[in-house]
Amino acid sequence: MSGAGREGGGGRAARLLKLALALCLLPAASRAASIYPSEGSTSATFLKLPVGARAAAMAGAFAAVPGDPFAVYWNPAGLAYAPRERGLGFFHNDYFQGLGQEFLSYTERRWGGGLGLGLDYFYSASDMERRSGLYEPDTATPSPVEGKFGAYDLAFSAAYGWNYRPDLALGGAVKVIRQSIDTESAASVALDLGLLRSFTWRGAAYTAGASLQNLGPGIKFVSRRYGLPLVLRTGLSRRFDDYGLLVSLEADKPVDNYPSFVLGAEYKLTDRLSVRSGYSYRLHGNELGGWSGFSAGAGVAFNRLTFDYAFSPFGVLGNSHRFSINLRFGGAPPGSSPSAAAPAAPPQPPPGFSSCLFSSAQRPLGISRLGIKYEITAVSSGCAVSSLSFRTLLMGLPPAEFSLPEGSPSGELGDGFPAGVLPLKVWRPDGLAGNVQGDVAFVFKLPPGSGPGAPVFMFRDGKMWDETAVSGPSADGSFSASAPYAAGYALGLRTGN
Repeated sequence: MSGAGREGGGGRAARLLKLALALCLLPAASRAASIYPSEGSTSATFLKLPVGARAAAMAGAFAAVPGDPFAVYWNPAGLAYAPRERGLGFFHNDYFQGLGQEFLSYTERRWGGGLGLGLDYFYSASDMERRSGLYEPDTATPSPVEGKFGAYDLAFSAAYGWNYRPDLALGGAVKVIRQSIDTESAASVALDLGLLRSFTWRGAAYTAGASLQNLGPGIKFVSRRYGLPLVLRTGLSRRFDDYGLLVSLEADKPVDNYPSFVLGAEYKLTDRLSVRSGYSYRLHGNELGGWSGFSAGAGVAFNRLTFDYAFSPFGVLGNSHRFSINLRFGGAPPGSSPSAAAPAAPPQPPPGFSSCLFSSAQRPLGISRLGIKYEITAVSSGCAVSSLSFRTLLMGLPPAEFSLPEGSPSGELGDGFPAGVLPLKVWRPDGLAGNVQGDVAFVFKLPPGSGPGAPVFMFRDGKMWDETAVSGPSADGSFSASAPYAAGYALGLRTGN
């Protein structure tokens, strides 16, 4: 990237950061908030409480943020981007009015995806007074105290996320819920569903996410059943990796409340220190005042340990302080992909493909809780693609060499080509290591005997091939093109309309 390009991108990122922080720090105007007709009608409302101090500091704009240890709560599809190491997370919510919450999470790579377990425990003080209500009609004479009682809520979640295709992750979670109030207890089950979609728009990489939480039959206390707090979350996030900035937007619709619109931002001051802020605005006003939608916090990251803090005011009810600790330990478990630290035997190419061997050079760009970001440039002498470069996120070292399957257009990659294009070669990105970030840049030559026509470079989008711009030829007859990370790439000739 040229100096002018970097300066322009930095200016845009700086302006966007200022706008995001300004909006996060600006509470909604103080006014009476409208009450939703069925507000307070659901059970297990503790399931609405945000989990993880990082997410809480961004006001919960987290449905489109992948790879966080607490994705088991926010969006199970995010577990598809879990680190190679096992992870253990603990979250404490020092809520207002003597209420408290603890959340314990465990994540690991398993069966080609990410497995997550979560235990959510919400509790009240155990010394609340029990009264019979004998003298309730007489306001001057309180009912006698008959003892003390407490209440607690518990939910256990088992979630899994996997990459359905390179740009789409799917996930699901099953919850077992139990509520106890004094001597009464009840239980139920629920289901969470989620997806994450990565895409490029106007040269920038985005992640869109959606999750449907607490889908289930409700909880029956004594003789009446109460519905669960069903909520639909949709969001969009963008990372500015060169500037350490993450911006996330979200819209939430609970079954028992008006929609909320959330903006969150995270900025890395150093490789170890991050600051965050966010604001959540409920349509028709926030019930506890404008400041009740504001959140802020910070995080400190070490090699295997991160510590995060979030602060949220709740108007007359008080303030909430939230802490979380995340620990990564061990190596990749059995059944998951091995680390790239040691070269492995080249995998056998799929039927109809041959292996093009690439030698790579790596340049580290930065480190985060999700791994190390590298810029990789690789060259090959026996492939129509002579070189390629991309950025990727890895836990460990990238391979010194890898193979790229090359074949003729057939099978699942043989359909959906644009009209007037004669396909010549197709490639699968099986050998690209790690979580590829942004576009992949290719340098290629037309195979001998290709015939007349302009070269066309394409990437697989669903069941169709999309074209991308081609530059060249250069002095040695090679062409260049960039395309998003996709399920396949193809080279063709435009021969007519």
